[in-house]
Amino acid sequence: MQSPDVVALWPLLRLVALYVHVVACFGAAAAIVLGDLAVFLHRQVDRRLLRRASSWVAKALGVLWVTGLIIIGIDTGLDLAVLLTKGKLLAKFSVVILLTLNGLALHKWALPRLMAPTYEPERTARIPALLGAFSLASWLFAAFLGLAKPLAGVLGYAGFMQFYGLSLLLALAVAWHWGRPRLARQLAEYTADSAPIAFDPLGPPANPWQRS
Repeated sequence: MQSPDVVALWPLLRLVALYVHVVACFGAAAAIVLGDLAVFLHRQVDRRLLRRASSWVAKALGVLWVTGLIIIGIDTGLDLAVLLTKGKLLAKFSVVILLTLNGLALHKWALPRLMAPTYEPERTARIPALLGAFSLASWLFAAFLGLAKPLAGVLGYAGFMQFYGLSLLLALAVAWHWGRPRLARQLAEYTADSAPIAFDPLGPPANPWQRS
């Protein structure tokens, strides 16, 4: 059994965790904006800024996980029966899990494609564009969930997740029809500026990165 002095500290601990949680949210938002600027602001992708922004987002996400679990633990005692009655909290938890998986996919598949020259820019741009749109929509929806307490009793878990699914579809559609072609052009320009292309008058352009 916990002593009264320890119990009295829970509100203070929750306040500190909530403050750090909010600061991490703002930090993640700033890093995401920097990442978008690194990709779309200039004629070519600013790979140095993109790598730095990605690192900041990963750190912010880690802080959000720790502080979020502390807040949930204080509010619910991590009691599964209590957690299952909180639709908005379950929705936020689901979105953060998907955000984490998407972040791993970005580091594994998207960033390497943006860091190297490519002779198939249209194809190369597909995964980074879609994963980036998934990330942006998920972060925005997670922020919305933080303010959606008045809607918790109306929507519930299913309603929030349906709304989230619609926002993802919209973001992916915009990324496919607008973000992907623009990113492909930037990748093509980066490839053209990275190394001279040797043209064979009797055949297709030679690929200077292809091993013989």
